[in-house]
Amino acid sequence: MTRRQLLKLVHWSLLVLTVLVVISGLGITQYQVVSAVSFGLLSKALAFKLHLWLWIPFVVAFIAHVLLTSRLFRRRRQTKSDSTDPR
Repeated sequence: MTRRQLLKLVHWSLLVLTVLVVISGLGITQYQVVSAVSFGLLSKALAFKLHLWLWIPFVVAFIAHVLLTSRLFRRRRQTKSDSTDPR
C-alpha cells in the first residue's frame, strides 16, 4: 500500500467515523428526531451503545491522521543540490 493510498484510507475512515459519532450523539440527545428520521432504526439505547463503541476507533483514526499529515513526521526529499553539497 502506497503512502497516498494509506492517507486516503485514513481520511475517509475518519470522515465516516466523525459522521457516525455526530449522528449517534444526536441520537442520544435528540432521540425523538433521530428515531423518526431513521424510521426507528436508531433508538436512544442503540445510539448510546454505538457512541460508546465508536470513540476508540475515532481516536485511533484521528491520531493516525495527525501523524501522517504532520510536517514533523514527513520524510524530507533530497534534491540534487542537497546531495552534491560538500557541507
